Amino acid sequence: MRKPAQNARTARPFDLVTSDGYSLGATLFAPPFPGLGTVIVHGATAVPQGYYRRFAEFLAARGLRVLTYDYRGVGASRPAELAGFDATMTDWARLDAAAAHAWVRDHHGDEPLALVGHSFGGQLLGLVDEAAAAAGALLVGSQLGSVTLWPPLRRILFGAFLRTLVPAATSALGYLPGWAGLGADLPAGVAREWAGWCLQPRYLLDAHPEAAARFAAFRRPVLLYSFSDDGYAPPRTVEALVKLLGGADLEQRRLGPEDVGAPIGHFGFFRPTFAARLWPEAAHWLAAVLAGEPPPRDVLITEEELARDLGYR
Repeated sequence: MRKPAQNARTARPFDLVTSDGYSLGATLFAPPFPGLGTVIVHGATAVPQGYYRRFAEFLAARGLRVLTYDYRGVGASRPAELAGFDATMTDWARLDAAAAHAWVRDHHGDEPLALVGHSFGGQLLGLVDEAAAAAGALLVGSQLGSVTLWPPLRRILFGAFLRTLVPAATSALGYLPGWAGLGADLPAGVAREWAGWCLQPRYLLDAHPEAAARFAAFRRPVLLYSFSDDGYAPPRTVEALVKLLGGADLEQRRLGPEDVGAPIGHFGFFRPTFAARLWPEAAHWLAAVLAGEPPPRDVLITEEELARDLGYR
């Protein structure tokens, strides 16, 4: 049987050029044997693509081609000078995410496509028409992040951050520094638009009302992971997204530290800590979607079972 390459050496960095001519840093992880299709990883706000590398290698070693990329202003897509750099979250969707889909369509359009969306990456289902071409979407920590849906005390604190620190820092520095709380620097326009969305009752729908129709029209399988210790995705924000995806064949898996043996929060899913516990079932689900099969429901799967089902060992 085919054996997975645990240390994938097939990762190929390249420049992904958007429709407005901006060059994004991207990486293609190719499987070591004929694969099942392509997975695009749409990352979270302020999270460079390198954070998803181990997860992408895991999927590629098991027969899934994976594309990761950085939104403009972040990671390998950051300009030499971030202060004053012109970018918004809408640009991330309509230009950057769209470019990732266009590249896959142009190079591997004869094969099925699946999506992995982390936080903001899952919101792209409502922001880009191209997402409709996917056979399914695995979402991690995705939500509609309106501060009105946060618990009362944290709503006050987060609201103050959005109303005061974000505009003050971006005005003074020309960007939002990572030390402000998100971990990585953000272009000023991205930070301001994100803050504006968060302060609206309907989040991005107030700025993009047409997104509701895109969410509703996504009628493919969706697996949504949410976590009880995720401070960036309180339950009501997750449920708001679930309601918008009413047309999808959606399964929600809500987990907590007691289920996985360690804190997971908003970012833990993609850490190698959970490679044995969560990644096999994610790969199993994505492989089924790419193969056009009914996705497995509420099934924990071991690496040995995954190897048997996908035939790589």
